[in-house]
Amino acid sequence: MGIAKPGLACLSKRIAFAALIAFATLAASPARADDEFKDLHDAALKEPEMTWYVSLYGQDVAQQVVDAFAKKYPDLKKVVAIRRTTGATFQRIDQELRAKATIASVLTMSAVSDYYAILKQAGNLAQYTPRSAAKLDPTVQNTIDPGYAYPVGGGLMAIAYNPKLVPAADAPKSWDDLLDPKWKGKLALSHPAFSGFDAALDVYLMRTKGWDYFVKIAKNDPLIQRSTFDTVTGVSSGESAVTSLPDSLAIDSTAKGNPLIPVYPTDGSVLIVGLTAIMKDAPQPATAKLFTEFLLGVEHSQVEVNNHYFSARPEVPNKLPDGRDVSTVKVVSMEPSEAFGKDLTTVMERWRELFGG
Repeated sequence: MGIAKPGLACLSKRIAFAALIAFATLAASPARADDEFKDLHDAALKEPEMTWYVSLYGQDVAQQVVDAFAKKYPDLKKVVAIRRTTGATFQRIDQELRAKATIASVLTMSAVSDYYAILKQAGNLAQYTPRSAAKLDPTVQNTIDPGYAYPVGGGLMAIAYNPKLVPAADAPKSWDDLLDPKWKGKLALSHPAFSGFDAALDVYLMRTKGWDYFVKIAKNDPLIQRSTFDTVTGVSSGESAVTSLPDSLAIDSTAKGNPLIPVYPTDGSVLIVGLTAIMKDAPQPATAKLFTEFLLGVEHSQVEVNNHYFSARPEVPNKLPDGRDVSTVKVVSMEPSEAFGKDLTTVMERWRELFGG
């Protein structure tokens, strides 16, 4: 009996030490809501930080997405978001491909340009079918390019005005209202070659109103700017009075104290869906797949809705900023297609001839 006691004490210490090690191991491996992506997570642990090219929303929202991903997977290397316009993002990707030096593993842009189709045709996109794809809202399922590009959310194109310069009663209520001579020298527009949102809007306007619409609007001497974000700054500062832009930008700008009020045109607010894809030569393929699953998940949709973008998941309902249901405004969906690609090329060629740039 006298010999057994030290043995039991030693055993107790070993058990306690083993429990401590187990606790430390659990603490080092963050608890996740589910283990559906454990294989991707474990593979991603071996990879360095990942670069994400994004043009769907601004840098602030992109960083919120990165932070939400880091919160869910705190033991992974960080994701670095680089935000540019859609056109500038594609130009950067094209340069890297020519140099055979892929930097970004994941690419998230508006769905309406033909850039994804170009990359796919050239064999530059990785084939991956996200497990979360089946859980996406049926309203965005038609934008999926199976195995390559998947919808992650979107935004509505609207009109916005500076209430310090334009009384509410005089604010434009439709796209046709922008043709009124009273907006001569007061209108700001973004270039469709750089802004994916505006490219989709311009295709919609050309299809529904004809190219003559732009010929007429040119008579109002609009200020042509490269990015939608530039028009936000211009109208908020008073350089211009009216512009077209995603409603989320107007709402965010107003929340920051800037004078900018969105208007949902009676002749249609265009819904721009954002797609995401993985580059074929992604430097961090496992992280890219896990991040893609995250972009198609509920946490990402919540970040979008918190910032007034459209959710791609039915669990996170969409509402207008004033609380109204989206069904109370006329929403027009623009789907990626070969026909859209041709119309987009036509728009950009004619746009350059009419406005320059």
